[in-house]
Amino acid sequence: MFAIVQDGAITRTGSSFRQLFPNTSFPANGPNSDFRSKNGVMEVVNAEQKDRKYYYVTQGDITLVEGVPTQQFTNTAMRLEDEDAKDSDGNQLYVQVFDASANGGEGAMVNTSEKLITRGLKYTMNAQVKSQANSALAPTDWMVIRKAERDVAIPSATATYRAAVITECARLETAIAGAANVDALQAVMQAQNWPE
Repeated sequence: MFAIVQDGAITRTGSSFRQLFPNTSFPANGPNSDFRSKNGVMEVVNAEQKDRKYYYVTQGDITLVEGVPTQQFTNTAMRLEDEDAKDSDGNQLYVQVFDASANGGEGAMVNTSEKLITRGLKYTMNAQVKSQANSALAPTDWMVIRKAERDVAIPSATATYRAAVITECARLETAIAGAANVDALQAVMQAQNWPE
């Protein structure tokens, strides 16, 4: 993306030189630096975009930041905690099921007494950590079953590994629960230390 900057303002933007200068021929590698300088052509740089696993990132305007055309972004932290799902009027939403006797016997979806929940990041990250622990433990689960059914010892290296996986999972779950904000949660998830 390129911008034409003249007299301290962006006058035009475009994705290519041909878009900015439709009636001008350029070599394959674009205009030379003299042409760019003479016409105020500058490459647009991106402002900060946070990790989209933790933030909603929306594109804003291109503005001049210290003389450089900069694509702005709004980074809005996702919700940490679960909360009750509400409709546009603020009314609680409930899990629905099909009731064949509703609507005069034609059947319809009806509310249950179970509230509909909008899950937060902590719930999602906890599920991810548990899934990762389960995946790490699954290849040796048969040894635990064998021990329970036939009293065949689990090799000590396997027992040590399994204990380390369980410990790391518990540590992460505690740290996720204690994360005060999205940045703290992101730091927890980046500091995973699963055994090998």
